[in-house]
Amino acid sequence: MINKIIDEALIAHKFTKEHETELTSFYKRESGSAIRFAILHKLDELTSPAELNAAINQSAPDSFHSHPAFKKNCDLICIHHLNKLAEFKEHEEQIFAIEEDPHFFKKYILYYSDTEEAAIQGYSFDKLVTTITDKSLFSNYKDDPLAATQYSVAAKIFIKLPFLELPFAKGELVSLRLQAGEAVTEEDLDETYAIIQKCTTNNIDELIKELIANELENNAN
Repeated sequence: MINKIIDEALIAHKFTKEHETELTSFYKRESGSAIRFAILHKLDELTSPAELNAAINQSAPDSFHSHPAFKKNCDLICIHHLNKLAEFKEHEEQIFAIEEDPHFFKKYILYYSDTEEAAIQGYSFDKLVTTITDKSLFSNYKDDPLAATQYSVAAKIFIKLPFLELPFAKGELVSLRLQAGEAVTEEDLDETYAIIQKCTTNNIDELIKELIANELENNAN
């Protein structure tokens, strides 16, 4: 399921699938003179970075190898299954070693658990985009970010794969002055705010005197 969603995400970002093996799919995106490559790989076993690089290079098509941008501008997305998210600690060093390896490709290990996969059964990339923009689901995620939910999977994918464009909804901008005024009123600081507005940085002494006088007057009352 995760592989299918990432495949759809790449296609949605104008990549075309150029070659495919049992475990690996190869993509290319051309925009004018700029070319970017991406590889989606099912990583059944965590290996050393050198072994992973060798396996990917061996299965890459000749059209990729012959292009000078392939090794310089290619993202390798590895999908790795964990029975439980708690297992991550056991493999943390291996995962980081792969992601931090500077040779050949930019590497991303997108790991997922059985419960996360169950949470997104029947999902598509379009539905994932809808989920990530749902503010109510985001609030629930903030309260319990470790829970295996549709939002947690969506967030992981967008955080882990930085080349995916995060969707946003246009809205009317609220004046900062209005926002500040509302915040001041909520904190019952209207009088203090009015004093500050009357003064400028050129008469800071006057501002301090007025604030002190106001504080003394409030204490007297």
